[in-house]
Amino acid sequence: MKNTLLEHWRVSTFRLAMLFGVLFIIGNVALLNLIYWQTSSYLVHRIDDSIYTMSANFKNLSPEKVLIQVNDALEYDLRKSNLYGLFSADKKVISGNMDSFPNGLSVDGKIHQFAHRGISPYLPNGAAPADVTNSNIGLARALVQRLPNNDILIIGRDFTQLAEIKAIILNALIGSGAVILFIGLLSGFALSLSPLRRINAIRTTSRRIMQGELSMRMPVSNRHDELDMLATIVNTMLEEIERLLTEVKSVTDTLAHDLRTPLTRLRLMLYRAQQQLPSDNPQHYLLENALTETDALLGRFRALLRISEIENRHRKSGFKSINPSDVLHQLIELFEPLAEDASVTLSLQCDATDNIDADPDLLFEAISNLVDNAIKFTPVGGSVLIQLSQPNDTPRIDIIDTGCGIPIAEREAVLLRFHRSNQPGLHQEKEGYGLGLSIVAAVVRLHGFSLQFQEAETGTHLTVLCTRE
Repeated sequence: MKNTLLEHWRVSTFRLAMLFGVLFIIGNVALLNLIYWQTSSYLVHRIDDSIYTMSANFKNLSPEKVLIQVNDALEYDLRKSNLYGLFSADKKVISGNMDSFPNGLSVDGKIHQFAHRGISPYLPNGAAPADVTNSNIGLARALVQRLPNNDILIIGRDFTQLAEIKAIILNALIGSGAVILFIGLLSGFALSLSPLRRINAIRTTSRRIMQGELSMRMPVSNRHDELDMLATIVNTMLEEIERLLTEVKSVTDTLAHDLRTPLTRLRLMLYRAQQQLPSDNPQHYLLENALTETDALLGRFRALLRISEIENRHRKSGFKSINPSDVLHQLIELFEPLAEDASVTLSLQCDATDNIDADPDLLFEAISNLVDNAIKFTPVGGSVLIQLSQPNDTPRIDIIDTGCGIPIAEREAVLLRFHRSNQPGLHQEKEGYGLGLSIVAAVVRLHGFSLQFQEAETGTHLTVLCTRE
């Protein structure tokens, strides 16, 4: 799930959808805040007007008539939303529906907004303050003025509806934000499915190209969008790269093929000339050296043609389901005498593994090259171990020796054609053309496997991962 979310997040369409969702939420917050501000301003204005209208009824009244007017106003206040409070100079309740004088309220003849503990039942003249029926804190706006006899008159209206409106707007904000976020996620997932499918197709094609299938091309749809434009550019580059590589390979293959015949004839003539000379003749030794060098040249050309054959996938038809242990047992039988002659211990450890889709002859050839190199560069008394295992459901073949090892800086270079290690004295007594690991790399690419160098305290540790696509 985490990887799926990460893949979707990497798609620009998904991020764009989420960005629009966030922008919509921000816009929604701004809009609802504007609505709240406009509504509260309108309500405040309307309430203030009604307060001034109510206070007009108390204008120029004597204290006795003010008390009568407060009682009458409370009696006819059917909605129970108005606040009336008549307090003595020391702020004790005389009459009204307020149980106490609000703290911090200034007596300056102006309208103030304050918190109150709810509207008390009607308090007639001389009655004791009753318990508050609503203990919830509410808002009120009221005009506070001092009467000629120093009594204090509060005329106002309950303003709790503003808090209710604020709660409604907040709930609307949370609800709409959740809906917008859900729609953004849903649309982001939906919109990113198609690009993800196309990206996965491009990724699969790229892997096949990296494995040597230069004839593959990036998929192009009919949308003519940025992915199609990029794929078209990459396909043009691939066509040019394939053309150049084909020209270079054709020159190499042509030279190897055309020179092999005259070299074979040259070797035959050298051999005949050598046979006509007595063995103690100095010319006989020179001809023997010439034959050795000619054989080396022919070996190089055969290896080049072999690599070309493998890379051109002429042997793809030989693939079938095999168990790698069968190939390794055949290989041990072949190399045990060679290891004994070199005084090297050759051993095999095989675990049970699944079958793999491979060409048994090519796989045998590749592993043979690795084992041959391991025996060749392992000193007397050393060991070469071949392991077959299947960690993480992937069969793997490990070749571990106690030889001189391959420097880290040369591990990629040794897979190239004609490369031989620069370690002093390493190849002084070792025959080779620098093409063995190139053949191994070509076989591994053909099968879709991977060849990895592992860290080892001594010698070389090579792993062939038989990845199943």
